[in-house]
Amino acid sequence: MSAPQPEQDLRDLNGRQVHAFASEMANVGYAKLADLLVAMLKSKAWRSFQDGLGHYEFLEGEFDYFLTQQGVRREDVMNGVRDIETKARLEAHMDERKTGADGYRRRVLEVRAANPARPSRPIEPFGYTKAEAKALVNGRAGTARPERPALGSTVRRWTLTGGKTTRKPSDLLPRAERLRRSAVHLSDEDLETLIEGLKQEQRRRRRLPESHG
Repeated sequence: MSAPQPEQDLRDLNGRQVHAFASEMANVGYAKLADLLVAMLKSKAWRSFQDGLGHYEFLEGEFDYFLTQQGVRREDVMNGVRDIETKARLEAHMDERKTGADGYRRRVLEVRAANPARPSRPIEPFGYTKAEAKALVNGRAGTARPERPALGSTVRRWTLTGGKTTRKPSDLLPRAERLRRSAVHLSDEDLETLIEGLKQEQRRRRRLPESHG
């Protein structure tokens, strides 16, 4: 009979639940992924648990920090959770805009320092502000990444509009206005080419009744 693993001996009840969650997530298909994520979120076992590496504590808005440490990537959630309401529910517990808010979400470097490090699974944010992007670079070569919503701009728009739409405000404008706004970004040369093309189209349309007369 093999000796028990030290990590198993040191897990508390929440730690065993987290371990089961991580094991399932490693093998689950997209069909069950959303259910597992919501079940773990509701259980709150992820907020405080113990394993062989030590004790972990996460705040209400640090669900993405917890997920990345358990091997769940942002891409897994983005691609695996189809329901927009479920995504919005998850995003409410990883809102990067509230980073630094007391009792909700700490900065990623603070969380890394406060929790045991898991080999090859550093704590990462799903979303980040410009300031957090600079912190993530942490002195390495390269340019800091731009800010990014935790679960994408579509979910963020759904949340901001109270569940009314996922479309950008510009998408709701009349088509002619959308085209006009696009045209203002053209160079002078491209704008002249566009204007000439529109004039030609206008002349063509004016001749149509004559050709059928």
